[in-house]
Amino acid sequence: MTWRLSFHADTWDDANEALQYYSEIDSGLTTAFLDELSAAFIFLRQYPEGATILRTPYRRVAMRRFPYLVCYRVIRDSSTVRILAIAHTQRDPRWLRTLLAKRAQ
Repeated sequence: MTWRLSFHADTWDDANEALQYYSEIDSGLTTAFLDELSAAFIFLRQYPEGATILRTPYRRVAMRRFPYLVCYRVIRDSSTVRILAIAHTQRDPRWLRTLLAKRAQ
C-alpha cells in the first residue's frame, strides 16, 4: 500500500532555509539535498512506520548525506503521513518537540 503525504505549510519554509544555505556553498548541493529529500518522501510513502520513533506519536527519517531529519506523524485512519518539519540534527531536542506539538495541531 502506498500512503499519502500531507505537509504542514511551514515544512516548505524549513526546506527553503536549508536550500538557501546550501546554494551559498555550492549549487550542486541544492540538487543533492532535493534528491535526498525526495528519497525520504518515497521511503515514507512505502514504509511510514519503518522510521525511528522520535517521541510518540512522532517519527523521523534521517537524511543520509545531510544533517537533517524529516519529522512526521502517521495518521492511520486516512493512510496519511503528515510531514511536520525538516529540522537540522543539531537543534535542541526540546525545541523540536515543541515545534512538532505546535505543528501537529
